[in-house]
Amino acid sequence: MLATKKFLTAALIATSLIGGATTATAADTKDAAIARAQAQATFQSQMNTYVSAHRAIVDARRAANAKALADFQAALATVTTDAQLQAAKDARKAAHVAADATAKAAEAALVKPVKPAKPAKEAKASPAPKA
Repeated sequence: MLATKKFLTAALIATSLIGGATTATAADTKDAAIARAQAQATFQSQMNTYVSAHRAIVDARRAANAKALADFQAALATVTTDAQLQAAKDARKAAHVAADATAKAAEAALVKPVKPAKPAKEAKASPAPKA
């Protein structure tokens, strides 16, 4: 990442010098480019954390649903009456609903990072109208 920052800074300075910009403008551009690169790096880090947390929530939901299914299948082996079958079905459904509710609450608590704003482009000077 450091090499990318150096390359970006060098490219911006070279472009501004070739374009006839003053050194003050080049310095302003360099600082802005560095700030933008740092903001982008921070955003990437926050996004990686967000994605990891979201994956953990999804994995926990899947594990809870798999456990509910395994418990249901184990209960089916011992079921002898319709009441026991219905109780096993109800238990599986309750476990599924609880897993979904827990996952939705955890997802609602996650805050997705805001992407940094792109720098505003400078307005080009319009040519003077010919008379």
